[in-house]
Amino acid sequence: MHGTLTDTLLVQQVDHYNLPLIRQFYKKNGMRAQAPKNELIYSARLKQQTGQPLVAALRLSPLGDDYLLRSMCVAAEQRRQGIGQQFLQALQPILASHNIYCFPFSHLVDFYQQANFALIATEDAPQAIADRFLRYLNNGRDICLMQHQSSC
Repeated sequence: MHGTLTDTLLVQQVDHYNLPLIRQFYKKNGMRAQAPKNELIYSARLKQQTGQPLVAALRLSPLGDDYLLRSMCVAAEQRRQGIGQQFLQALQPILASHNIYCFPFSHLVDFYQQANFALIATEDAPQAIADRFLRYLNNGRDICLMQHQSSC
């Protein structure tokens, strides 16, 4: 793993040897998310607690030439403390270097807008992203389609 420091967090890209830790983190926090080897997976720990449990994780799943931000999770006991925003802020250079989409629940739109994501119309997304979004939407999920907007 190699990392980036923020004021409070040590953010690291997870190598394939540490994928079991990510799967365990998701399971502990009530998510059924996977951690496949072909994805870019990032984790965060509190800086003063390096070597301690993870406090956040997310996956960037390749979909054609684009990526889908998936399984953003902050540890249950650490939520509503700004860790999610710090995590996404630390990842801005990575997010800006790829074409990133996400399907947040509708109540999380403001959260993702603070991290440079903007709502987009389905017809403005690549076909693979639009197809996946519509499939989730048709399954009754209350989600929106967003794209990361590079500040460059």
